Amino acid sequence: MKRNGILPALTAILATLPGAVFAQAASGTGTFGGTVPTTFSISNTSNGNLAAALGTFGTLTIGKDVLSTPTPLSFRLRSNAGYKLTAQVGSLVGISDGAASGVSTTLQAIKTGDIGFGFTTAVDRTGASVVGGGVTPIRTDAIVTGFDVNAGWPTVTTGHTPAFTKTLHDIFATDTQILSGDRISASGDNSSGDNFLTVTVGVATLPQYMTPGDFSGTVTFTIAASGT
Repeated sequence: MKRNGILPALTAILATLPGAVFAQAASGTGTFGGTVPTTFSISNTSNGNLAAALGTFGTLTIGKDVLSTPTPLSFRLRSNAGYKLTAQVGSLVGISDGAASGVSTTLQAIKTGDIGFGFTTAVDRTGASVVGGGVTPIRTDAIVTGFDVNAGWPTVTTGHTPAFTKTLHDIFATDTQILSGDRISASGDNSSGDNFLTVTVGVATLPQYMTPGDFSGTVTFTIAASGT
């Protein structure tokens, strides 16, 4: 019977010791949340704002069936949704919009239709953080028919404007789709070196006996959601 009285006595002693007080657990919650927006980005090849020369022709010295083809413009596209790339010509100075110059008995000045326009290099999809990209990419980005001049500009044989499949006339004053595809970027931000497509576009024209004078204009490129 003495043994049976030990446990109650021990319990009573522990209850009086400060270190033996058994605290009850308590908890609460903190919430978090946010929104990942649909995002599209277009930048130069240094991840800065795209504001560069598309085609600096300089002086169009007339020769024999030789096109003038300035250094093409390369830039980067990023998106977390399906995209389309559009182009639009505007701000013309010293050049008018119109179809290509042809055989004529009246004087002619250079027009947008005399300047070929298109993708001069295949779209680069090799980024390790490009959806369907990498060393052996499986993604497809569709160039609108006529804007792919990766195989080269048309051959000049008559000394007149060659048969460009697309010219600046085709994108004048209208936001015209030239490329589209699925989501581009799998991760990363606008400083990442592996989550973008690189596209390269260029222009070409044949120096001819046009009305003398300087000319200029702009091409605005816009990336937006496909289907909009």
